[in-house]
Amino acid sequence: MSLELPRLSQAAFIADLSPRERSLWRIALTLVAGIVGGVVVGLIVGMIALVLLVFITAGFNLDLPSLPGRITSLMDEDGKTISSALGLLTLATATNGPMAATFIAVAALIAGTNPRRYITIAAKIRWRLLGSGLLLSFVIIGPLVLASQFMDPHAPPAPMLSLASDWPGRIGYAVACIALLIPAAAAEEVVFRGWLLRQTSAISRNTIFLMAVNGVLFSAVHGEFAPDPFLTRALMGAGFVYMTLRLGGIEFSTGAHAANNIMIVLFIQPLSLKPAPSTGGVSSGSLFQDLFLLVSYVLMAEAVARWPLLRRWSGADQVPGLTTSVAAEHFS
Repeated sequence: MSLELPRLSQAAFIADLSPRERSLWRIALTLVAGIVGGVVVGLIVGMIALVLLVFITAGFNLDLPSLPGRITSLMDEDGKTISSALGLLTLATATNGPMAATFIAVAALIAGTNPRRYITIAAKIRWRLLGSGLLLSFVIIGPLVLASQFMDPHAPPAPMLSLASDWPGRIGYAVACIALLIPAAAAEEVVFRGWLLRQTSAISRNTIFLMAVNGVLFSAVHGEFAPDPFLTRALMGAGFVYMTLRLGGIEFSTGAHAANNIMIVLFIQPLSLKPAPSTGGVSSGSLFQDLFLLVSYVLMAEAVARWPLLRRWSGADQVPGLTTSVAAEHFS
């Protein structure tokens, strides 16, 4: 197993850009049509999901005149109850998923490429690779999250323990969060580490450039510009770019992204419509955690790429045209 750093500028995920993908006017058209179409579709599906959720939580004993008030009440609770917390998660997933799918469909149509090309270089989506990103993140980053939460005397109670009063309710909350946040993470990954990464590689193949631009834009879109959370998301986005280039697809980064979000809503804070209060700067403790996160993401990707047993188990080497021996050389 070689210890030489991989040449990510030659990564297969960005190696086959077509002339249409390099066309500036097509990129501009994709941004306009994709964003407008995505917002329209996302809002429609999101509103349908919200209405259905309100009827379900009311036990279908809700008349239409009472619907606006119940929606307002659900939003006002802002994640402070289990129904509101799950409602906001459902709304986010039901909105972002169709929005991302519409954007990618428009992008693929304008570029004349297969939408799967924004997901993976493999012949099919590598679900075990996604699961590997999820599992490794829980094992490696989970202890830090738990330690920072339960060892901090000023930290609020973990949502998983405070939103539900019994263990069946807590387990149900956890299962629902996992089920909702994996597709939510996939929606963000296919846009940022799929489409955006390929488009920015038309400007430069420099790995640091790709990681920096993608990370900054990923953080900026979340609309939280306080230094601490902005830097955290930027470094996360940079780490996800490394994973995508190293492993030839967004499957692993989707698992890692979902794991991060799942740990937040289970142990730190439920999803909220209000931004977290600003700390006024970047603390040394948060900077350490951010750097630990980035280094962990790089090392996890390298472990999957370089360790033959883990590579085969995760399905990372299921790439068209690669035999077992060639795959070993490809990922070395």
